[in-house]
Amino acid sequence: MASLLDSKLVIIGDDIFWNPKEILTLPHDGYAIDDSFFLCNEKKSPETIRAIPFSVYDGFAVKNILANVLNIPSAVISQSSDFTEIIQRRCRDLKIPFCFTNIPHKPQYIARFCLKYRYSLHEIAIFDDQLTSSDFFEERPKILLSKRDFPNVTQHFIRTVIDTSADRNVDVLSYYNETRMLQGNLPPSIRSVKKTIRALICDIDGTCTDGFKIYGEDGSEWKRFSFADMQALRKWNNCGHLSFLVTGESGPILQKFAAQCHIPQTHLFTNAGNKKLQILFEICQNFEIQLGETAYIGDDINDLGIIESLIRENGIAACPARAMPLIKNIPHIFHLRSTGGFGAVAEFVEIVNALEH
Repeated sequence: MASLLDSKLVIIGDDIFWNPKEILTLPHDGYAIDDSFFLCNEKKSPETIRAIPFSVYDGFAVKNILANVLNIPSAVISQSSDFTEIIQRRCRDLKIPFCFTNIPHKPQYIARFCLKYRYSLHEIAIFDDQLTSSDFFEERPKILLSKRDFPNVTQHFIRTVIDTSADRNVDVLSYYNETRMLQGNLPPSIRSVKKTIRALICDIDGTCTDGFKIYGEDGSEWKRFSFADMQALRKWNNCGHLSFLVTGESGPILQKFAAQCHIPQTHLFTNAGNKKLQILFEICQNFEIQLGETAYIGDDINDLGIIESLIRENGIAACPARAMPLIKNIPHIFHLRSTGGFGAVAEFVEIVNALEH
């Protein structure tokens, strides 16, 4: 198969960038169903609103892997004539330079787009569930992937980057896990043999949430959490333990979640990016905790360094059921049955408690 890494442009279509079948209807004052609850950044509508969930994994692949590390631009070409403002806003947030909506004949539009911006179809990769190679005539795209080929196209893309190119492997892993390079420089004061777990550290997106950022028609943003996780974190804290949230994002939704879990705002670390292991060092030193007294749960590539270090230094770590394969393959990590946003943290707390008795 042609290499995604050599593409000069990635075009993303409907059902990949967003799924019309997953449109949500949310009351203005919040929403709860079964064991889930939704938190928003700001209530902007007195009425019920429609909202679109966008995958944070897709966002990570497009904004960070494609743009920041590989310098490959991307374009969204959508047939939708509805939700155009939401789609365009998501593109702006991800710094996607091209966004076109209400496009009824995508193959012809893609051909004209390539001609205008001097791309050859042989140079581009297309992620689209509605197109096939036979839709293109004289010249066909270099790569055309859909969910028919891979259930999660963007995770497949990241895995391809990691697994197929030593140079790109170094680029990606060093950019998002530069803290892996610190593993030989752990502060002596926080190294330890295995001890009772005192501190629980959680990633948020894909771990405490279902891995989606939800955009409302009224301009609001939402995330979906689990009541079971919230209750487990509250109970953990009430027993005199410490808990921390470490995430690459920021905003009032995360602050609200921390408050719901009775986690002090000083224990919420946002904009962590590729600094998670450094944050772990700070937590251990500031709260006089050793690594063997620490547990971590995470699911994505930027959790790699912190998980590897904790396991190596006698701490413990776990990943939700839908974690990246790169994380699942870490030796001695606990594989949880629950998915992010549906009780994964609560399940891990049960495991930690069981190990201590």
